[in-house]
Amino acid sequence: MTVTPHVALVAVDWGTSHLRVWALGADRSVLGMRRSDEGMGATPCDRFAAILESHLEALGVAPDVPVVMCGMVGSRQGWAEAGYLPVPTDLGEIAVRAVRVPAHRRDIRILPGLSHTDSKHPDVMRGEETQLLGLARRRFAAGRGARMVCMPGTHSKWVRQDGLRVEGFASFMTGDTFSALSAHSVLRHSVGPDATAVDAASPDFRLAVAASLEAPSAILARLFSIRSAGLLQGLSPNAARARLSGYLIGQEIAGARARFAIGDTVELVGGGVLGELYAAALACAGIGANLHDGDELVIYGLADAASQIWTLDAPRLTEQET
Repeated sequence: MTVTPHVALVAVDWGTSHLRVWALGADRSVLGMRRSDEGMGATPCDRFAAILESHLEALGVAPDVPVVMCGMVGSRQGWAEAGYLPVPTDLGEIAVRAVRVPAHRRDIRILPGLSHTDSKHPDVMRGEETQLLGLARRRFAAGRGARMVCMPGTHSKWVRQDGLRVEGFASFMTGDTFSALSAHSVLRHSVGPDATAVDAASPDFRLAVAASLEAPSAILARLFSIRSAGLLQGLSPNAARARLSGYLIGQEIAGARARFAIGDTVELVGGGVLGELYAAALACAGIGANLHDGDELVIYGLADAASQIWTLDAPRLTEQET
């Protein structure tokens, strides 16, 4: 193996569907990265170590370089269970509660997730807490009071955050529902396999968002109307996909408004098409958005947690004394 010099830390986001690995320098600069579809959901328990080491070898990471990880790899079905910190909590605690992967020659730590434990709104998150840490440290280190954070995805999160303190959050199965309905419900005939990605400027998308914001209780009827419009009005697959997306994202925003006092602006974590769709949907609701790159935040959050676990000392890290 050819060793890449000056790698001080490896940061890993290992979710259900995807694996992302970054080799970082002591100054948190990205020296190399790897992406794959070897998510936790497709990885047998006895394969985690081999998969990780194959990516580290490809990056030229020496055997004594430590690794800090977040995501579903720390779930009960993952490599090593890292548990949850109940909110409200200080995000600085996730480094304190990191779990070391047992019986491995390399020092590997997995960060815990967050939980909402009240009986009315039980909830959990894994991975997003590290982005929240990165957001607090990188963008709001000085603190400017409480703010709402919107984190689109398969299970979108809306978070009430004040500096490092997470006061509460709510998850919405928006992406999951979109995938299920478009592929496994009667709407699959309307959306079709050849529909293109939704355009945030699409009138069908924006009108659908507005409809869900105006009458959230009618969501199930509106969803079936997509099928009816295809049969009776010749609604195209692209327009059907735009409506489905708009109805669901609008419903999510309506649900978040019912749970939280959102205010005029949210911190929107995400990019690409999904970030554009949420920014457009929020604008339909009269809400502004400050856009943040999710990869940048998770790298920064992982590196910040590592700096609490270990003392950065390029080209290696030494564990802090406790």
